[in-house]
Amino acid sequence: MDANFRKIARRAKQDALIVFVFGAILCLANLATAQNVCVSPERIQALKTDIASQKTVTENSALRTEILQMKADLAALSAQDSRDKSAAPSPEQTQKAVERMCSILKSEPWPSKSTVGEDGASAWMRLVKTYFSPQLQVALLPVISAGVDKDQIKKDAELASLIDRLRLRAGLPQLFGTQAAANNGFIVISPLLSAEHVDAWRAEYGIVPLRIYIRALQSAYQMPVIWSPVKPARVEVKAETAQPQNGSALLQIGNDDNDVVTVNTSLVTIDATVFGQNLPDLGKSDFKVYEDGKPQDISVFSTPKSPFDIILLLDLSGSTAEKLGLIKKTTKNFIEMKRDVDRVGIVTFSDKQTVVSPLESDKEKLFDSLSKIKDFGGSWVWDAEKFALDMLQRDSTPDRRKAIVVMTDGVDNALTYEPGAGSKTLFADLIEDVRNNSTAIFPIYLNTQEPGELNAQMYADARRTLQLLADESGGNYYTTKDIGKLSEVYERVLRDVGRVYSLGYEPTNGKRNGSWRTIKVEIPGHPEIKVRARTGYYAK
Repeated sequence: MDANFRKIARRAKQDALIVFVFGAILCLANLATAQNVCVSPERIQALKTDIASQKTVTENSALRTEILQMKADLAALSAQDSRDKSAAPSPEQTQKAVERMCSILKSEPWPSKSTVGEDGASAWMRLVKTYFSPQLQVALLPVISAGVDKDQIKKDAELASLIDRLRLRAGLPQLFGTQAAANNGFIVISPLLSAEHVDAWRAEYGIVPLRIYIRALQSAYQMPVIWSPVKPARVEVKAETAQPQNGSALLQIGNDDNDVVTVNTSLVTIDATVFGQNLPDLGKSDFKVYEDGKPQDISVFSTPKSPFDIILLLDLSGSTAEKLGLIKKTTKNFIEMKRDVDRVGIVTFSDKQTVVSPLESDKEKLFDSLSKIKDFGGSWVWDAEKFALDMLQRDSTPDRRKAIVVMTDGVDNALTYEPGAGSKTLFADLIEDVRNNSTAIFPIYLNTQEPGELNAQMYADARRTLQLLADESGGNYYTTKDIGKLSEVYERVLRDVGRVYSLGYEPTNGKRNGSWRTIKVEIPGHPEIKVRARTGYYAK
């Protein structure tokens, strides 16, 4: 592993460790109400005045050594297994650290560059963000702000992480992308205020670009990374002192929900797939659509007879190399079963994508294209799925519904978690493209797993990524152990595609602020029918 990448991954792992254990620490911190009064408002004002005045202070090497050791003790937890959520300070350790830190604040100048050196001051910020309660962190912001302005507190990853954490607790999106949490086998990063500006802000604080950090985080914790679309919920934080009025603008915790555009019409379209036995013909009145829990009036309705554009995406990585004949045969069966009104495009992929056929309704032309199915290699699944999404956006038309049927084991080479391996497309970015898209994805998981613990983890992660793609797009997830039975699965897929209704509504919430709106589709009069649709959209 490259030395620089290893360093970034180690840093990512340490940051993520704090995220994983923060919930437990926060519970303890909230119980330890003495934190909220361990430093009086008068003492906080004195600390602020001292650091702002830049009065002469004496270096305290003993305090620097103690602070660095406290940080080292905390960082040592990251040496434990990356998926071990028990790697947290004990309540006794936390209480001891809080008591000592409160004692320092009461008796010593703020641990700044002048008193404990740049490394000691940075280590102190890590301890502040980890051990102190949010109430005390907010109370100390005037001191921190003054320290930043006087260059006594470095703009670095520790400070950026504290800012992001406090913003999330205030119900605001984060600035730097430092806050994440493990959930169902993914590392989920909380929403950003601005994807456009995040790298500039990170650079100001000496942090690597977010894409590099995400890859390092993925490698360090060996989990795929995704973005959370849900705006953070505000948690009330009471403090003895006001929030800082001066200092670095990035320390301000204000309302960022001002960039709102109100529009008169903005149609939201949903493809809803229905499942069940002996399905009746359904009409517009049978469906109910809810946005953020509020009912919406369906103004546009299309039956499953409307035409589809389908990209058939075939994985030709080494794991399927011996099955070329079967792949061609089952692809031919897929073409034979498709409806005449539907167009199919065929794309194969390994470590590159090959368009075997553009979108085409003529079955004979599609049959003729099958001779182009060849070339096996690596497995860049996410790049291929991104390619198929872009192809549909470019070549399809608004009047046709869109779907991707992908036959794969899902194991992108990036899931080896080696630096630089696999797709250039981040899975997090792929999921965002799906959320901003109206294309339904129907993954067919082909089980090619070999024995071994590493393989088990990779294939489990692969299945989770495929399931999430189906869930977020409103498609469906299928599995097969035998590529020879792929035609049976294709038949199920095409049957399901033939049960897709298109619904459209103009949201009652006319604000367009980029926020995530959840969608739920129901068929109340037919409880025996199950329905799948995408989970939401960004109101842009």
